[in-house]
Amino acid sequence: MSNPVSTQFQNTSSHDVAIIGCGVVGLVASLVLASSGFKVLVVGARPPQFQPNPDQRFDPRVFALSHRSQRVLDRLRVWDNIPSEKVQPVTEMQVWGDSNGDAQGHLRFNASDTGVDYLTWIIEQSCLFEVLFSAMRYQPGIDWLDAKVEGLSREKEGWAVVTNLKTVRVPLLIAADGAQSQTRKQAGLDFTLDDYSAEGVVTTFAIEKPHHGAARQWFVGDSVLAMLPLPGPHVSMVWSMPLSQSQALVQLSPSDMVNRVQSLSGGAVQELYGDLVPVGKTYAFPLKHGVAPVWFDNGVVLMGDAAHVIHPLAGQGLNLGLEDAAELANLLTSRKRLLAVQRLGLADEQLWRAWERRRKAACKPVHFLTDGLHTLFRLDLPGAAWVRNKGMHLVNQLPMLKRWLSQQAMR
Repeated sequence: MSNPVSTQFQNTSSHDVAIIGCGVVGLVASLVLASSGFKVLVVGARPPQFQPNPDQRFDPRVFALSHRSQRVLDRLRVWDNIPSEKVQPVTEMQVWGDSNGDAQGHLRFNASDTGVDYLTWIIEQSCLFEVLFSAMRYQPGIDWLDAKVEGLSREKEGWAVVTNLKTVRVPLLIAADGAQSQTRKQAGLDFTLDDYSAEGVVTTFAIEKPHHGAARQWFVGDSVLAMLPLPGPHVSMVWSMPLSQSQALVQLSPSDMVNRVQSLSGGAVQELYGDLVPVGKTYAFPLKHGVAPVWFDNGVVLMGDAAHVIHPLAGQGLNLGLEDAAELANLLTSRKRLLAVQRLGLADEQLWRAWERRRKAACKPVHFLTDGLHTLFRLDLPGAAWVRNKGMHLVNQLPMLKRWLSQQAMR
């Protein structure tokens, strides 16, 4: 094992690519490229949400990792380094519609019906970051510049990245600095995100009754409540709602918030989980939607939330970002000999055009589906609730369709 990398290095021109952004997708992309033999520079400070907090038992932000995301982490030899007590497998998914009684739609997916042990895995954002950050620091071929990016300028041979510590020059940039990517903006690839005028409110509860590894979701009017299982007697709440409601909810006392959650959908939460006890703080994050029209141009690649932002109701946001990196790994493997012969390295425009086409084709249906579901359950037209709940009943009674939907979600 090599020594941990330093934030200083000898020859910046020797790097094949600079990844702007020190989040989960940026770290995975750096490991993918370094394991393919490229010299990578990661530029960015450790995000504040990933700073150690000994007073916080659980990270309120969690991810539902798909099978393909799990395979990516396993291929990078990261999966086995995640503490088992920090990973909660999901064996069942239940979804309820926004009607009452017999008219309420209900969908139920079981891992056993799909021929797998688990539908997905729930893992805390900070835990995933820690294992990736450790892997990145010990991976040969990766340097980390712990600095703030202050500007970019296009040069003849590539890009100059101006930071508060130094200026570095690289032939290629990957923007992995999130939905509000400044790299995307400065490179002239910015696009407008659709604002849902809504927020996702997240917090963690200790529960009285066992969750049995089931993830549950309720569509209630213009909001969506998800209760995701965590290790032990705990669940993570992700409640998407209009901005006016979310701001009021975050201001509630812990006991009043528990009452709001338990009263949802005729007391279904109370029946399933019993008493809820808040663990840690409550946070809210804005909900937006959009897909960049151009993901690669003029030596800049958009990846993760910098390229596509999605509603969290399907839990696919991070998975799409990890699949961006996975598809790059696949293309590099298939084109390795050609790249070596032509000595193009990562400067091969055909490589990135092929990657962009494949990722757009894979992302757009997921974006269309989640945005469509969000719109459908916000419709307040006569008969709209009957149609969507009846549709859920119908899907639940068609095993082949349910199996296909499960497979698409797991990938």
